[in-house]
Amino acid sequence: MPIKLAMERNFLRLSPEDKIEKLIKELEHETCAVVTDDEGKLLGFISIDEIINLTLPPSDYVLVGLDAIKEAHFDWDRPVKEIMNTRPITLSPNDSLGYALEMMVETGVRQFPIVDKGKIVVGTFSAQNVIRLLRIFAR
Repeated sequence: MPIKLAMERNFLRLSPEDKIEKLIKELEHETCAVVTDDEGKLLGFISIDEIINLTLPPSDYVLVGLDAIKEAHFDWDRPVKEIMNTRPITLSPNDSLGYALEMMVETGVRQFPIVDKGKIVVGTFSAQNVIRLLRIFAR
């Protein structure tokens, strides 16, 4: 089964100059964001890992957990290009579901941008898509 049948076609798309504040506000129902140029070509990817790293306090910080997040002084006005992964692992819409699952296991990555031959982003694929498929095929 090609992942184009299971990928997310409605995804959060940002430009490199969009602010982190916009990213956080728009992530309410998303777990990743794709950063593209005006033609839709992939420039970067922001997964839940980059977002978690954004909230981590310095190693010498005393507060932990919610207190650390509340006290965080990161710059909401920074552009997302400063935190995006500029070399994400990508998948093709024609890659098989089996290959996508292998990539998840081998790399530990759970979210991927899906790009066509011209590097235009056509979707995203994540562990959530796998769970959705399992629910569909469950008894």
